[in-house]
Amino acid sequence: MDITLLAAKIFGVYLVVAGLYMLLKGKTIPNLLRDFFDHPAITYLTGFILLFLSAIYLLQYNIWDGTWRTIITVFVWLVLVKGLAYIFIPQVLNKTIVKRFKGVFAFYGLIAVIVGLYIYFLN
Repeated sequence: MDITLLAAKIFGVYLVVAGLYMLLKGKTIPNLLRDFFDHPAITYLTGFILLFLSAIYLLQYNIWDGTWRTIITVFVWLVLVKGLAYIFIPQVLNKTIVKRFKGVFAFYGLIAVIVGLYIYFLN
């Protein structure tokens, strides 16, 4: 299996699961995020893991050919940026995410499920 296709399947499953969680338990997310960001070591470790895994992928498969592989590359770049944000500006993320998205997690959950299913069933 092509590594990009494998990454698409993994991202698809992740988005569907995360989207379903947002749809079903969206009201618990602000508390979950507050607990997550209250533990700097866990936040840093999560950021480092995201940075490490996305860098491995991007060093080998940074594809910008305009096909579905470009979508995966964009997602991996977003994961890299998210990892850097967890490492360098976790408190800004905490305040921004909880304030801005507090009432609309269900909407973003639905979008995540749709995008996740689309990405999963590519090729």
